[in-house]
Amino acid sequence: MSGRVLTTREAARFLQVSEASIRRWTNQGLLPASRIGHRRARRFTEQDLQRFMGTTPAAPGAATRVAEPEVITMKGMQVPLGSHLASLYGTDAGRLGLAVQFLREGLLAGQTCMLYADAESRAEYLHALASEGVDVDAAAGSGLLAFPPVKPGSAKQWVASFERFVADATRDRPGPIRFLGDTITGLASVKSAVELLTLEQQLSAIVRRLPMVMLCPYDVRAFDGPTLLEGLKLHFDTFDHRFGYFLS
Repeated sequence: MSGRVLTTREAARFLQVSEASIRRWTNQGLLPASRIGHRRARRFTEQDLQRFMGTTPAAPGAATRVAEPEVITMKGMQVPLGSHLASLYGTDAGRLGLAVQFLREGLLAGQTCMLYADAESRAEYLHALASEGVDVDAAAGSGLLAFPPVKPGSAKQWVASFERFVADATRDRPGPIRFLGDTITGLASVKSAVELLTLEQQLSAIVRRLPMVMLCPYDVRAFDGPTLLEGLKLHFDTFDHRFGYFLS
């Protein structure tokens, strides 16, 4: 393995995240870094970055331990934590179908669920959840159902807000977490499909290190073909399961 030392910018490129995320993880003690010079600049080794990603190969002869994978259940499918999934829908009813089941199953299992959606869309999701027998008020009051803030900004700002919200919301309930990210709301927040795809690329790396499954529904009526194709490529975990399940 290369012993090359990387700067903060190079480490961010290596992990495909923002430099702010690298600094935050370093400050939290999650990502090892050395400090050099009077400015105490951060430096990272490729080995530490690989280990942080969970891909460092075991040393020859080292003892190994087989652990059961951590998963959530989605209609009988076992989905590992750290998965970043996409679904496609083409009708208003299709928008709610998979998303509501995703949240309902989590809430009934006592898992933290997060719903990122604007006020109008949130009301539709909550009404559908209530129709499925979920006590929405009780879930929200207990913190089991949480609502990340929706505000305009860049992909970098969105990620920083997301990381803070997840850390605060899960301090007393560490996981597993189900996150439903309404992409129409996301598009309105970051202002362009290009920036939305940049956000999705960063989230693919971040979610992999969290006890979370993130589901991002895409309206095929609102996005063109190339954007949908790129979106699916950034949610490659979806293809580990029955793809037809994610089409509404």
